[in-house]
Amino acid sequence: MIVSFARTAMTKAKKGNQKDTPPEAMLAPVLKAVIKNSGIDAKLVEDVCIGNVLQPGAGAHTSRISSFLAGLPDTSSVQAVNR
Repeated sequence: MIVSFARTAMTKAKKGNQKDTPPEAMLAPVLKAVIKNSGIDAKLVEDVCIGNVLQPGAGAHTSRISSFLAGLPDTSSVQAVNR
């Protein structure tokens, strides 16, 4: 099992430099970086866990769309945990 993680830049909620940036646009590059840094094929990823704050529905939809944008297969499970 390979475990890898990364995070987006921190900013003030609803006020910072990234307040107008869609969450998917911030998360997809992070997922791509995790895949690249782990050195595995994206098709082999079975499970993704995303932690977030202030996302409606715990960010489940955002996390799933981001996984597709990052090139993960639709067979990968994605879970989102809201602070």
